[in-house]
Amino acid sequence: MLSLLQRKAVLAFASAVIFAAGIGAGYWRYLRARAELLAELTARVQGCAVAFHVAELQELTGAPAERESPVYASVKDRLGRLRTSDERQPRISLLRYLPANGTLLPLADSAPRTDPAQPAPRTGTLPARLSPGLEGVIETGYPTAEGPRQEDGGRWVSGYALIGPHTPGRPQHLIAFDLTAHEWYRALWNTALGTAGYVWMLLLLPLAALVTTHRQLMQGEALRNLTEAMEQGHSPIMIVDLGLRIEYANAKFCRLLGYSRRELLGREWRTFHGAEARPEIFADMVTTIRAGHPWTGEWMMPRKDGTVFPLRAAITPVKNRAGEIRSFVGVFEDMTEIRQTEALLREAKERAEAGDRAKGQFLATMSHEVRTPLNGIVGFASLLLETELTPEQLEYVETIRTSSETLIQLTGDILDYARIESGRLKLEPQPCDPRECVENALDLAATLALPKGVELLHWIDDTVPAAIVADVGRLRQVIVNLVNNAVKFTPTGEVAVDVRVVASSPAPETADAEALPSARETADAGEASCTLEFSVRDTGIGIAPAHHPKIFRPFSQVDDSTTRRYGGTGLGLAICKNLVGLMNGHITFTSELGRGSRFTFTIRVPVHTPAADRVPPTPLQGRRVMLVASGGMCEELTRLVRRFGGEVMESETAASPQRSDWDLGIQDLSASAATELATSREPCVSWLPEKMVALIPVPLPGEIRAALRPYFRQLLNKPLHHDLFGGVLGASAADPPAAAMPPPPQFGLRVLIVEDNAVNQRLIQTVVSHLGCTSHLAVNGRVALEEIARSRPEVVLMDLHMPELDGLATTAQIRAGAAGEAVRGVWIVALTADARNEQRERTLAAGANDYLTKPVRPAELQAALERYLASRPTAA
Repeated sequence: MLSLLQRKAVLAFASAVIFAAGIGAGYWRYLRARAELLAELTARVQGCAVAFHVAELQELTGAPAERESPVYASVKDRLGRLRTSDERQPRISLLRYLPANGTLLPLADSAPRTDPAQPAPRTGTLPARLSPGLEGVIETGYPTAEGPRQEDGGRWVSGYALIGPHTPGRPQHLIAFDLTAHEWYRALWNTALGTAGYVWMLLLLPLAALVTTHRQLMQGEALRNLTEAMEQGHSPIMIVDLGLRIEYANAKFCRLLGYSRRELLGREWRTFHGAEARPEIFADMVTTIRAGHPWTGEWMMPRKDGTVFPLRAAITPVKNRAGEIRSFVGVFEDMTEIRQTEALLREAKERAEAGDRAKGQFLATMSHEVRTPLNGIVGFASLLLETELTPEQLEYVETIRTSSETLIQLTGDILDYARIESGRLKLEPQPCDPRECVENALDLAATLALPKGVELLHWIDDTVPAAIVADVGRLRQVIVNLVNNAVKFTPTGEVAVDVRVVASSPAPETADAEALPSARETADAGEASCTLEFSVRDTGIGIAPAHHPKIFRPFSQVDDSTTRRYGGTGLGLAICKNLVGLMNGHITFTSELGRGSRFTFTIRVPVHTPAADRVPPTPLQGRRVMLVASGGMCEELTRLVRRFGGEVMESETAASPQRSDWDLGIQDLSASAATELATSREPCVSWLPEKMVALIPVPLPGEIRAALRPYFRQLLNKPLHHDLFGGVLGASAADPPAAAMPPPPQFGLRVLIVEDNAVNQRLIQTVVSHLGCTSHLAVNGRVALEEIARSRPEVVLMDLHMPELDGLATTAQIRAGAAGEAVRGVWIVALTADARNEQRERTLAAGANDYLTKPVRPAELQAALERYLASRPTAA
């Protein structure tokens, strides 16, 4: 017995042979038909030649003037009759051969005189180059046919014959009979295809009969094999007709129910259901399968001996080729063992969940019990640093503080990784500003970068949305981990964070990448989304290619010397990978030993506020800005100044600037340069303080800052906050004031700051304190309600996006009297990174009195407090 592949090969070979035979027969008939048509054309032109006499043709000269002569008219008339007598409508021409110069002279043709498509008879002679057929007729005198051949008027098949006797060396008269090649080919192809089709039909009919017979035999064998398979198969199978009477039951089905096949065949299936089966199950089953759809279900089925067991069935309608249902096939499964296994699995799952809850409670307890004393150590060490200490004591206390902070970080990493591994870490998406997230992360890393002199840089592309929907805390944690890691392995140089929008592409599948439905649910229906790429680049020691596979493994570092030299648990990058996976993203890295590394992660996030809604300020429009910086900081400052509309001029040193026609100068100071300038007894500076702004590291001590202020109009912290930087530059680029800056007003108000972000808390508290107000803090809406009822503040600065109870809900509850009737009308100023008008309207509609967008600027907050004072009844 041939295999299926062999049968297909034989059939293909036979078909190819038949096809080749048809092609060969058609080609043979094509050649025969061509010879026959040429012979017929030769005979036809020979018959046409007898209609003309040499004597009358000798009177014709081919000149246009003789077209009106009787002889020309007679010849023209006969040519026309010969043309119309042939259904192929040939072109018939009379020619005179001139042996003196070997040319042909056209005398007349068969074109009707009134046919505008036919050209007038040609005068003169035809070219001397003759076709082989014409040469043969002239030399031998025998009629012939040739073609197809190309002429100016198209492709033709032509026949030629002499008129009169053959007289070599003297002028001779010829008749040419031309047929279009189209008619010629059509006749040939019709003949050839007819022959090929006849051969194909003659040979294919037996082959088709053979294939049909073989297919019937195969179908019969397949049916027998199918019957044997159903009989010997592991699954119980039953077939019922349209009346649900059993037509077939295999041996396994008979053994399952305990009946013989004779007891089952011909009986209705429903008679075996028993009282334990619910009627609605079978009503649904019958309705579904009669509608032509498969049905799957389970019920309790009785056996012949009375025992009951769970039976699962998958019943499928069987249709003929016309689409009509002919029967139903049921495949059954005894679910007894499966249900027992499921019960055991449920019990094991409950035990595992109980253990998981105990583990979670232990982690929560550990988190509290470990962090509480560590926070106390760090806090009191920080307070102790503010007292008068000897240099030796100062070193000891600083060591205690940094060691405790490191221990807190390590403990947090371990607890975070445990939560991620157990699946208990849940994201809390909310609208946030990616620019603010990056800048806050760099602020947190600044303390680590200062002692090493590592410059922290960043750039947010203009296409990045003003606000996205993401878990800002976890996003910031990923950035902080990557930046801290980069600073740790960078002895000197810079660490840069870049954010841009990239084209959407499917992320590679990872075992730890899970969906983030909560982020999508937070965004409004139909809201756009984008893919953000965060890149952290350093100029550090780099990673050897052999160690690349270890990078994202938990509890793994490049080698043992790395742990001894740089410390750490090896969890930071593993946590980053898991967090990015939870945010529907992926993380990759590239590194070159001795030249640094670049870690890049992308996340797909809903867009809360598009980039187009963020109007770029141009506070430096028309201003010339002198930059005294180098390396990456010079590049970042150049891009910022140009973004804010300024013209950039560079100088290598501020002490000897090459140009004086600048409006504002920006000098980048490292910690050592700032300390040297501040402690110099007679500092030599050549710039005007009112035109110069200094950039200094944020952890720089207060006494150094105070010593620097006389030499600069403004001191700005590094890492830069771009929006704040633009605002300060705009104010500094204005004409210098004639007198000293007036002190800020002292409002003397009681202010409650409702904000969950620690950096924002510190910033707002500082601004409020400078404005002469006392402040209290609340980390979420629930705490705010309690604090408002207790302290009765005059102004509430309300962040809109907080855990547990957000700002909108808190505002609504305050207006509803949840904090007490006495404070129902407290003045509420909303703080948010969302600058959209619809968000502003929604916030004011919820009960807020004022609306400020982040980052919080002192002037804007001062104006908001002034609006509050103006609105009080006593202000009148």
